[in-house]
Amino acid sequence: MAQTRTVVRLFGLGRDFVSRSEARRILQGLESFREVIVDFQGVAGIGQGFADEVFRVWALQRPTITLVPTNMVDEVRFFVERAERARRGS
Repeated sequence: MAQTRTVVRLFGLGRDFVSRSEARRILQGLESFREVIVDFQGVAGIGQGFADEVFRVWALQRPTITLVPTNMVDEVRFFVERAERARRGS
């Protein structure tokens, strides 16, 4: 049975997240949740590859899991929204 929700707080893991490999490491083991809250509080920036891996690639492979990004600065929001648009095909 799937757990309902978990929160991934990125700040304790670093200030900037750039690579796809970082994204894959952070997302390991989260397949058992229905909702994953990705908390960007304190994160200054992310790279396009990181955002794409989390919010397009990982999300497309797990359509029953909802990703909820929170506490984003403008730079982070730009890349997250771009990856989400790509996932939706718009």
